[in-house]
Amino acid sequence: MLINSLFAENFRKYSKLEVTDIPANGTIIVSGKNESGKTSIGEAICFALFGRTFSLDKNNLSKLVYWGADAAEVRVNFTTADDNNFNLYRSVDEKGNVKVKLERLLLGGGRAPKALEGEVEVSKVLNKVIGFDYDAFANSFYLVQRELTTPEPQSTTIKKMAGIGDYAAISSELDDDNTKNQDKINTTKPEVVTTKSSLDAIKLDESWLPELVDADQTLENEKQQRQTLLTELSENEKQYAENSTSFFGTRKKRGFFGFLSFLFFPIMLASFLLWMVNYFRPKLLDNPLINIFGLDELANTHSSIATWVLPISIIAGIGFLISLIVRGKAKQVMHALSGEAEGFSKTLQKSHGVVTSSVESVLPERVVSLMQNNTATDKAAIDSTLFSVPPEEQFNNLDSLAENATAYEADPEEINAAVLRLSDTFNKQNTDISSLSKSLSADIEKEKKRSDGAGKLRAKLKSLNAVIDDSERKIAVNNTSMGLMQRAAEDSISLFNKNITELTAKSLPKFTEGRYKKVRVADDFTVQVHSDEKRGYMDFDEISSGTQRQIMLALRLAMSEELAKNTANKQQFIFLDEPFAFFDPQRTQSTLNALPNISDVITQVWIVAQEFPEDTKVDKVINCPSDSAELSV
Repeated sequence: MLINSLFAENFRKYSKLEVTDIPANGTIIVSGKNESGKTSIGEAICFALFGRTFSLDKNNLSKLVYWGADAAEVRVNFTTADDNNFNLYRSVDEKGNVKVKLERLLLGGGRAPKALEGEVEVSKVLNKVIGFDYDAFANSFYLVQRELTTPEPQSTTIKKMAGIGDYAAISSELDDDNTKNQDKINTTKPEVVTTKSSLDAIKLDESWLPELVDADQTLENEKQQRQTLLTELSENEKQYAENSTSFFGTRKKRGFFGFLSFLFFPIMLASFLLWMVNYFRPKLLDNPLINIFGLDELANTHSSIATWVLPISIIAGIGFLISLIVRGKAKQVMHALSGEAEGFSKTLQKSHGVVTSSVESVLPERVVSLMQNNTATDKAAIDSTLFSVPPEEQFNNLDSLAENATAYEADPEEINAAVLRLSDTFNKQNTDISSLSKSLSADIEKEKKRSDGAGKLRAKLKSLNAVIDDSERKIAVNNTSMGLMQRAAEDSISLFNKNITELTAKSLPKFTEGRYKKVRVADDFTVQVHSDEKRGYMDFDEISSGTQRQIMLALRLAMSEELAKNTANKQQFIFLDEPFAFFDPQRTQSTLNALPNISDVITQVWIVAQEFPEDTKVDKVINCPSDSAELSV
């Protein structure tokens, strides 16, 4: 970037400062006695660009305000690498409050719309527009006598000059990220150990809770089975006596109507055959054999046969049909009653099997042992059963009773007594099962809490391990990235050293009147100077301090040019504050004569000194008055 004009009001020493028509190519000298305001010009440029100066940070800016004034204001007009023209305004009041505005000027004159205002917005755009920040500016484009020393290779500015500023910034961020990730790992690992210890202390058996739940369901099934049998027994026992009476009454009815059907059938058949013979073959009835049976009168009276035999046949047939129907319905009723009896018999048989079986037989051994321990009142009681099983002889007649019940041959009173014994036993067993279930539910809840606790610890452990794995992965990726950037940076540094060596070789002979022509800069920025007289390279500390400063000025100018190139600034100004403080007149003259021609990039050279040789060729002179607070050139 190049500065075109500078205006200031109530800034430092000046109540009014105006510098215009600043040449884009050439030397601008700023001269004057001590306390005449030479440094204030450089500070005005720095404050406008970055909101601070070389001597005052952002917390002490109120000291920039001219004595007695309310506020100081600076405006800089500059041109950027892409030939855009900007006005930058910045002011500070006596309380240290800063205002800033950046506006782009149109090529045909006038201002582009929507000027930016505000520190954050302007700083972000300004850094992008000019290509460098305050640190880079203060260490490259503004050089003072005290800074003409060997550069620090790890400085941010040197890295930007070498074109590895982004690499360095990213590597620094990655390295910081690695530190954070490693700290995270170091913090997380003890927590992993503690969590593992807590998880191991629980000693959770993964199969135990499912086993307890299954056992609880088994008890519930046992209880429900007994309850179902109780209901069935109660219903069937009441029905059995009624069904028994109905069964036997129906069986008698079926026998009686079976006898009637046996009686009606031959009468019906005989009378019907007699009618058929009388009707179709009446002569057969005239046979003498008929008289043997004493039917001669009947045989001779065909009309009588036709009158009473057919009704007899019809009545007998109706009687036979009714007997069959009633007998069939009775059979159906008996079949239904027999089915109910068989169902009741099976219920009795099933009840016999359930009532005499121990619940321990259907539960896992570990669960039985747990419940025995829960119910034991002393050590000897541990081996006792979980609930009483009735003696076998108490229900030894159930099988025969059930078998007899299928044909309603069992006595209803015996059935009633058996059902009563079963019901009492089932109720007692269900009470025992309920007690066991209550105890088991408490164990399940306890185990659930242990399982939930273990689950939370596992989830925490998984999360902690994920943090460690993620951090280790990030560290590995960062290390790979830093390795790649390191290799790229090494190539850039080598190229940078080569470039600044070549650039220094252009200016050094002019500064030293041909005595020294080239330098050699190592990757660690140690400097050696080639001496034709000694026909080789000399260490930097072998030459005089004045020559060292000439060499370092040439080297720093070369580095500034390299930074300008790396920030896309085709032309760049540089501000040299008292660069010749320790130069003798001859060195000062040779350096001044050489400065305008040493670079095609560093084209606008500002030089501050108390005085300059009379024959110095310059493009603009700014002579700071010691007796006035106003300057306009």
